[in-house]
Amino acid sequence: MSIKTKANKLAILIANPEILFSKKKYLFVVSHMRSRSSVLSHILGNNPEVIGYKELHQAYTGKKSLINMQIELAKDLKPNFKNKYLLDKILNNYTISDAILKKVQPKMLFLLRDPEETIKSILNMGFKTGVAQYKDPIKVTKYYCKRLHNLEQLSYKAGKGNLFIASKDLVENSEDTLNKISNWLHLETPLKTTYTTFKDTGVIGFGDPLENIKSGVLQATTGYANVDVPEHLLQKAIDSFEKCRATLIKNVK
Repeated sequence: MSIKTKANKLAILIANPEILFSKKKYLFVVSHMRSRSSVLSHILGNNPEVIGYKELHQAYTGKKSLINMQIELAKDLKPNFKNKYLLDKILNNYTISDAILKKVQPKMLFLLRDPEETIKSILNMGFKTGVAQYKDPIKVTKYYCKRLHNLEQLSYKAGKGNLFIASKDLVENSEDTLNKISNWLHLETPLKTTYTTFKDTGVIGFGDPLENIKSGVLQATTGYANVDVPEHLLQKAIDSFEKCRATLIKNVK
């Protein structure tokens, strides 16, 4: 870490002493790419009791990582942290240590999308953004299966009291699903299907880079008729999905 970076972080800590001293709660949306996690995180981040809306791209191994999380949120959102949920969306295999799970007991929202929709959506994103690894069905399927395996392992450590949401329920049964999340978090202000955007909304690397996320409305996207997934890869993904879904239902409810 450079001297300039350290100085910037120290300045944020001085300007936001509640980072070190106020009581906080933690909320992790743990999922995989193209699961509708971006729109859900925007809906959560628009609630006055939640701070955060994007991927922070960091592991959670101890107190220092929690402070760093708050510094990143303070840089972007300039919030009041006291008694708020601090949100990070985790779509890749960043560590959440046993020490963090025990010390701060974060709320874990597991979000899972059907394999065919997910893989086609990632491939479609690859074609639109030009990112090579997202245009390769073999690499995409490998990512999906590996990520679901890691979600299973995390659910064993996280245990009961967390929440599993099927991605399709966000768009097919929106109000009931958002009410379920609101009740689980004990929010005084219920979650809404509309939201305002943020500074990094639609910016690649922080979440959904496609245009739909900028609409400000929770809505289903159209299918991907022009995107094909080889049958043997799709079957592998389906097997991983069914196994992960059964594990999550068993472990977190």
